[in-house]
Amino acid sequence: MQNKKVLRKEVKMEAKKRFKLYKSGKLWCCAAVAFGVMAFGTVNGQADDAPATTTTSQVATSVANTSSTTNAAPESTATADTQTSNPVVNDKTTANSTTAATTTTLNVQQMSAAPVNTNAVTTAAYAATNNLSTADTLDISAYQPNISEETFRQYHNQGINNVVVKLSKSTSWTNAYAQQQVSRAQAAGMAVSAYHFVRFTTAAQAQQEAQLFAQMARACGLGNDTLMIADVESVPQTQYAGIVNNLNVFWQTLSSLGFNNHGVYTGLAYDRQYNVSSTVGKARTWVAMYYYDYSANAARCNYIRSMGYGAWQYTDRWGGSIDGSIDFGMFANYAGHQATSAANLENFNINANNNTLNVAGWFADNNNEGKNNRYVILLDQDNGNAELARQQVSAVSRPDVANVYGDIYGANNSGFNASFALNGSLADAIANGHRIQAIIRYTSSNDGNSDYNDHWFDGVVLNQNVANMEKLQVSQAGVHVSGWHAADQALDRQYHYVILFDATTKKEISRQRVTLINRGDVERAYNNVYNSGKSGFSADFVMNDALRAALQNGDSIQVISRYTDDKNGDGNRVDYWFTPQAYNQNQAYLEDFSIYNGQLRVTGWHASDQSVVEPNQWIILLDSQTGREVARSKAITTKRNDVLAAYPNILNADNSGFVANFDIANTPGLRAAILAGHSLKAVARYSDDNGGEGHRSDYWFSAVQTPYSTQSAQELESFTINGNQIEASGWYADGRSVAAKAMYVILYDATTNRELGRQQIATADRERPDIASSNSSIANAGVSGFKASFAINNGSIMQALKNGDRLQVVARYTDDDQNGEGNYVQHFFDAQSFQSNNAYLDAFRVNSDGSIQVSGWHASNQTAGRPYHYVILYDATAGREITRKVAENVQRPDVQKAYPSVYNSLNSGFNINFASSATIQRAISEGHNLQVIDRYSATKDDNGDYVDYWFAPRQLAQ
Repeated sequence: MQNKKVLRKEVKMEAKKRFKLYKSGKLWCCAAVAFGVMAFGTVNGQADDAPATTTTSQVATSVANTSSTTNAAPESTATADTQTSNPVVNDKTTANSTTAATTTTLNVQQMSAAPVNTNAVTTAAYAATNNLSTADTLDISAYQPNISEETFRQYHNQGINNVVVKLSKSTSWTNAYAQQQVSRAQAAGMAVSAYHFVRFTTAAQAQQEAQLFAQMARACGLGNDTLMIADVESVPQTQYAGIVNNLNVFWQTLSSLGFNNHGVYTGLAYDRQYNVSSTVGKARTWVAMYYYDYSANAARCNYIRSMGYGAWQYTDRWGGSIDGSIDFGMFANYAGHQATSAANLENFNINANNNTLNVAGWFADNNNEGKNNRYVILLDQDNGNAELARQQVSAVSRPDVANVYGDIYGANNSGFNASFALNGSLADAIANGHRIQAIIRYTSSNDGNSDYNDHWFDGVVLNQNVANMEKLQVSQAGVHVSGWHAADQALDRQYHYVILFDATTKKEISRQRVTLINRGDVERAYNNVYNSGKSGFSADFVMNDALRAALQNGDSIQVISRYTDDKNGDGNRVDYWFTPQAYNQNQAYLEDFSIYNGQLRVTGWHASDQSVVEPNQWIILLDSQTGREVARSKAITTKRNDVLAAYPNILNADNSGFVANFDIANTPGLRAAILAGHSLKAVARYSDDNGGEGHRSDYWFSAVQTPYSTQSAQELESFTINGNQIEASGWYADGRSVAAKAMYVILYDATTNRELGRQQIATADRERPDIASSNSSIANAGVSGFKASFAINNGSIMQALKNGDRLQVVARYTDDDQNGEGNYVQHFFDAQSFQSNNAYLDAFRVNSDGSIQVSGWHASNQTAGRPYHYVILYDATAGREITRKVAENVQRPDVQKAYPSVYNSLNSGFNINFASSATIQRAISEGHNLQVIDRYSATKDDNGDYVDYWFAPRQLAQ
C-alpha cells in the first residue's frame, strides 16, 4: 500500500526474466493453452518489497503458553549477524506439473481453506462477458485526495464493489481526506472498509495506534461492523519477532472500542516469516503479490486463492495508479472463481521430541484422478535437487478442503502427513543451510517413478534459530550468563560455546565451552526447533583486563551462543548474537544540599554501570564562580530500592544511595567559597582509586547550589569614647558566617585608610537572642553581637584622635581564628567623626591685688596625644598675647557626666591666677578686651602641635 513505485522497475524486470525462463520450458504450449502467458513478478514481505534474499539476522519468536514455570521467553528484538533465511516465492515447474507451485506456510497449525462461491466463474470470464475490470476492490489514501462521488460511481459501474480507505498511520498521522472519501464511496453504493498503517513496536504503542484508528473510524461515520484492517508491511519498524503478540493487543484494543471485525493486509513473504495472518486467519488476510503481465488472471487467481487468503492485491496500476485487488470472500462481494488445482503446505518443521522433520498439507488436482499412490519427496535445492528422502503416505480426510474446493478431484481426501528421521543426507543438508524442497506426488506406479502428478512447494531453509538470554549479571567478580539457544542447524555441531564479546571495539573478551542443560519448557514452546529440549546454558566469566576495560569505557557487552563442530569453538558454526547491552548508563539525583550544625550534608543517589569496576563512591564540590574543586568526601553508600524499581537495568541501582558530610570549619576550600558568597556545584563520582582519581565515572549535577543564606543585617548600636577607651557595640548577622571560625571587630581610620586595632569576639560574648528572633532567616543571627574596646594610649589610635580623623568600625567573620585574616566576609559601618572641642569659662575676673583669676574646663578628643596644658591671657584689642601659664588639670566629674564620650573629660578643669603686671594694668585701664585661650599641646613650648579653645573676649574692670 505504501512506497510501491520504488520497486516497480526491478519487479517488472524480474517478471520478464521469469517469463522467458518459463516460455523456454517443455510445457510452454499446454500451459499457454490452459492458463495464458504467466509472468510472475513477486513482491515478498510487503506489498512493495523486493524478493527476499538470505540474510544474517534472526530474531526469536514468542514462546507458546506452557505449564512450565521456567521462563522461556525469547529476545524481543533482532541482533546482528544471526543466521536465518527468508522463504522466497518459487515458480518452479517440472515436466509433470500441471499448475504453478504454491507457497509454503511455516510454523502454523493445520488451517481451513478459505470458502468461495462454488458456482463462481473466473474473473477474466466475468469481466469479458460484462465489459468490466478484473479488479473488484480498490484501496485509496491521501494520495488520491479528491475523488468525486461521480468517479466512485463510475468505478462501481465497472465492477468495483469495495473501497478500502486509509484512515491513519502510527500514533499521530491521519488522512485529512478520509471523511469525504468514505462518504462519497458510500454514496456511490460501494462497501467501505478501513485500514491503518502499522508502526508499533510495543504493546503500548499498539494500543495507541488502535485508539487512533478507532477514533478516525468514528469521525468518518463508520459503524461497528466495519472491516478494520491492519496494514502490516515489511518496514524496519515491523521486522521483529513479537509483531504477532503486539498485533493481538491491537485487535483486543479495537474490540474494546466496539470494532470486532478484523483483517490483515500484508505481503506474501512477510507473512511467511512473521505469520501475521494467524491473528485473524488466512480467510481474513488480504495478501499483496504483484504480477505485471495481466493476460492470465484466471490462472493466477487459482494460484493465489489456493493458498487460502481472503483477498489478493495484484497491482498498483489499476486505472493508472490505484491499488487493485480481487476479493476471495474477505470483502464478501467477489463473484467467485473456478479452481482446477489447489494445494497448501501446512507444516514443514522439525519435531524436537523425536528428531524428525514433519511434513503435512493437502493437494487436490483434477489430474490426480487414477493416481492412487502418494509420495512425499524431499530434495536438496542447493545440491542439484538431489533427492534426500521419500516416504509413501496415506490419504488424509480433509472435509474443510472439500467445502472450499468441492469441484476439484480428490479434495475430500487430499491431506498428507510424513515424518523423516533427521539423519544422513537430510541432516547434512539442514546443517549446511540448504534449501529443502517438498514434493507431493500422486502416481499410479508402486515405486512412484512414473505416471505421476507433482506439486512442488517452495524450498525452505530449516534455519530456525531462537534463543533467550534469561540472565546477564555483571558484578565485581565478573559476568554470569544463562539462557537457552535452540537452532535447527545445531545438527552435526556437537560443541556449544558461550562467548563474551565487546560490541563497541568488535573484540572478543572471553569464551567458555558449556554443557547443554535440559529445557522442557523450551521444547514445549519450540517443539519444531531441533535440540530445543536440551538448549539451556549457563556460564561464568571471571573479571579480566579486557572485561574490566570494556566496562570502564562504557562499551556494549554482547553474548554469543555458538554451536560448532570444532572443539576450540570455531569451525562450522551457527551463532545467536544476543542484543548488546551497553554498560554506560549513568543516572543520579541530588536530594539534599543543606547545612546543619556546621556540616554541609549532601544526599541523593548515583546509579552507574561503571560502579562495578569503580567501587569507590565520592562526592566532589566545586566553586561555581571559579570552577575549582573546593572539597571532596568519600560517600556512605545506602540501599535504594526505589532507584532499583525505576532503573532496574543499571547495575548498582539497588545500592546507589549516598550520604556525604563536609565539616565546613575544617574544609578550607569550602569555607573560602562560602565566605566569598560563591555558589556550589556537586559531582557524584565512582572511582577505582581510594583517593577518587584513577578510572572514574562522574555525574555532574546541573543545579547551582547555595546552601546558606546570602542575607545580612547589622547595626552599630554604640561607638564612643569611654575614658581612655574607644568602645564599639552592636551586631552583624550574615548567612555566610556559617563558614567562619571567629568574629573580629576592627577599628579603622577612614581618613588615612589604615587599621588602628582589632579584637576577636568570644562566642560567649556574641549571644543576641533578640536578633535571632527578628532575623530568623539568617543563619547564626543569634550569635551576631559584639562589644569591643580599644585603648586610646595606643599610639595609632591616639594619633587618629589627635588628628581628628574619621573612625570606622568593621565587623568581620573569618576562617582565621588566630589573626582574623584568611577568608572572610565583613561589614563596614559608617565612619564617624571624633572631632569635638568643648569648654566653659567658669571665672574670668580681676582680683583685689590686680591679678586675674581664670577657671573653667576644656574637653576635646583632640587633646589625646597633647599632654601639655596651657592657659593663655590674650589682648584681643591689641591682638597680642599678654602672658601664659602651665595649667594643672583639675578633675571635673560634672564635665565627665555631661560629656562622657569626650576623651579625658574628667581631667578637663583648670584654675589659673595671672599675677598683676604693668601690661595687664594698662590693658585693663585702656578698656581692652581680654581673652582666655585654653591650649593642649604636644610640645612643652606649646607653639607647635596644639588644640585651642578661644573663650569669648571681655572687658575687665578693676
